[in-house]
Amino acid sequence: MKALPASEYALECPRMPVQPQNEAGAATIPPPPQQTLYEASGGKSVSEAKDTPEANTVPEEYLDKVYLGDVMDVLRALPDRCVDLVYADPDYNVGWKYGEHHYTKPFEEYIEWYVRLAEESFRVTKDDGTMYFINYPENNAYLRVKYLDQACYAVHDYVWVYNTWVRCNTRHFPRAHRSILHCRKTKNSRFYRDNVLVPYIDPNSYRIHKDSKGTMPFSWFYFDLVNNVSRERTFHACQIPQKLARMLILSCTQPEDTVFVLFGGSGSELEVCRNLNRHFVSAEID
Repeated sequence: MKALPASEYALECPRMPVQPQNEAGAATIPPPPQQTLYEASGGKSVSEAKDTPEANTVPEEYLDKVYLGDVMDVLRALPDRCVDLVYADPDYNVGWKYGEHHYTKPFEEYIEWYVRLAEESFRVTKDDGTMYFINYPENNAYLRVKYLDQACYAVHDYVWVYNTWVRCNTRHFPRAHRSILHCRKTKNSRFYRDNVLVPYIDPNSYRIHKDSKGTMPFSWFYFDLVNNVSRERTFHACQIPQKLARMLILSCTQPEDTVFVLFGGSGSELEVCRNLNRHFVSAEID
């Protein structure tokens, strides 16, 4: 995928039209769907609707689009229980710049924002759906304690390991991993084991059943960082390897399911969704 600004996604990928800007040049977020949450729930209040097991659907005008604006605005405009997977790779609050901007906040303020993001993500996730949050371990640890462990049926903490050239620390081992929280909304949250099986190290072992298709990866995953010479490298400052995104998306969705990629970024996860025949909803502020 070529390095394109968010406003030109539609030129590269026909399924990625972008919401237009207003006369002042500011990003515009689509208004809430014609059908309000009250109407979508059959005349019940929002609190009553949350107890209703039936899932809603993402309005057509939101599907396969990248909206230029705050992801919280898009989240709040969507009905309850309408997406199959929420995929979140937010800013890690360590001073990274995206073009001319950075979004670093005091730690407590960042965690408050992170919790609000998780609350809205939980609301729009179907009862058999899943959320993935990729971040540094300290940020994900606070998110678990302050919200996820109480809200979700189960939370599994995985480790993404990668090589790095940063080895200059003299007081501690250099960091070369990130945390991935796998959040199951209910006991019925889907997981497709066969989608993520990997080959056996020793396929001739007598312990392997003759009809076995492969083995499950363990809870740590090795994927190299996307560096300056990577074929999938774009303009974006923080880009997740597409093989990692592909594995996570495959693990909890089927073709035609809807993935909310909270932060469009480089568009690499959106390209994965398109190649896997998954619908997406996304937002990007830069």
